[in-house]
Formats: sequence, structure tokens, C-alpha cells
Amino acid sequence: MPYVQITWVAGRSPEQKKKIVERVTAALVEEGRAKRENIHVTFVDLPPTDYAEGGITVAEQKRAP
Repeated sequence: MPYVQITWVAGRSPEQKKKIVERVTAALVEEGRAKRENIHVTFVDLPPTDYAEGGITVAEQKRAP
């Protein structure tokens, strides 16, 4: 039962997330031989103040997700 958690800076639309879920699911079905009904995908949308790269938060970097 594959479980995929995507953690990123908030800002993607529901349509973008839907496309990502479809592609991740397809890859697990095709390459991982998983059953579609057993694949779980969750998103953890973090505010830019709670996500950092190289010791600098995304909010401090002033960039879009």
C-alpha cells in the first residue's frame, strides 16, 4: 500500500494538485505495480515562514512556490 506525502510551500491550486496526484498514481501503477485503489497521496502545505532551504526561510527569500 504505497503512501506518498508531498511537503512543500503552500500556493498550488486544486487543479495543479489533481494533476500531480494523477501522475504520481500513474507512475506507481505502471512502474511500481501497485494497485490504484491502494495508493494514497497527501499534501502538506506549509506557509513560507515554516519552510527553509539553506538556512533561509522561503519568506525571507521572497520567492513564489
